[in-house]
Amino acid sequence: MNCKKCNFEFPCEVKFCPVCGARQTEEIPAPEPVLNVPPPQENGMPPQYPAAPPPGYLPPPRLERVKDSPKYVGFGEAIALYFKNYVNFKARSTRSEYWYAFLFTSLIGICCWFLNFVIPGLSYLASAAFFVPDLAITFRRFHDTGRTGTFPLIKTIVCALWSVLSAAVVVFFILAICGAIDDDIISIEGWLVLLFTASGTMFIPLGLKIYEIVICCFDSQHKPNKYGREPR
Repeated sequence: MNCKKCNFEFPCEVKFCPVCGARQTEEIPAPEPVLNVPPPQENGMPPQYPAAPPPGYLPPPRLERVKDSPKYVGFGEAIALYFKNYVNFKARSTRSEYWYAFLFTSLIGICCWFLNFVIPGLSYLASAAFFVPDLAITFRRFHDTGRTGTFPLIKTIVCALWSVLSAAVVVFFILAICGAIDDDIISIEGWLVLLFTASGTMFIPLGLKIYEIVICCFDSQHKPNKYGREPR
């Protein structure tokens, strides 16, 4: 092999000439770094890089709850929701909404009971007017704890049957005392036994009502369920 500069012949390939010291091999440059460039767009336009946010930029707040979620409310708003959701058996209601509505209906019931001396039967009219919304808000309160509304419905049916049967026993007992019912059908002692039996069965609807009150005291599920979103 001959030197590229002085043409000195040496037997093997070397990096530098032993006579003049000239470099015999070319230096391979290091590869340039490859930038992570996004591919060009389909329309042939150059790739667009995202612009950096300006100084002091804050992202908008994330809305974790929507308007249809149940609310923690005060007395006035609870009454408004009570009448707004008069026949709503599907959504959820918080403890504050339920118990403020319970307080409202209880106060109205007490006032109507005192006014019965002036307007007979007013308390019964109030009970009939509040029957559907009371049942609806109880459904929603159970939904808010993650339960179905089956139990409030069963409790209502049991209480209604007990009230009708108890009232019938009392009426027939009074008629038996007055002699309007023949003793051959059933004696006064028999009606008295039925009256005490009906009084003893009052513990069934009373126990169901106590269980319902306990469930309505539970806290809300702080997560969405099949009846709606979490309270806000």
